[in-house]
Amino acid sequence: MLDRLAHATIAYLVLVGLGSFFGACSLASRLLPGFSSTDPFAIATIALFGFAGSSVAALTSCLDRYSIGFERENGTPFPPTAKKDAGKFNRRFARWLFIRPFLGAIIAPVFVWGLSHFVSTPQKWIETIGFTAFMGGLLAKSVVDLIKSLFKNVFHT
Repeated sequence: MLDRLAHATIAYLVLVGLGSFFGACSLASRLLPGFSSTDPFAIATIALFGFAGSSVAALTSCLDRYSIGFERENGTPFPPTAKKDAGKFNRRFARWLFIRPFLGAIIAPVFVWGLSHFVSTPQKWIETIGFTAFMGGLLAKSVVDLIKSLFKNVFHT
């Protein structure tokens, strides 16, 4: 059963990753020169690139865990020789993998807006929006984890 779930998860991530990437490329080709990253059309493009990036991150994570082995509902590894402390594919983690691309769709526009404050010529930088948004999606989980730890360390929450 876990093997089928892993295959379905891999297929889902490949399909939504490719679909969102090519959808974003199609939208990006229609962006007008000098566009604003806060324009709804641009936000959709950036979000789709972020969705694609996060899909790739989820796919690599899924494949890594799948190659190590499975973890049954009761916590026992399969095969029994699977690395003891390494992350294994399990049903609970599969749910996270299905949702993770949506994290990239939300984080990528915020990532792009935040980075635009640190460049001297935002309009020239915006030409690389696809790369930046894809990387924002790819690193979305890490970005959220960093921000959470920053608030935890600064505000002791």
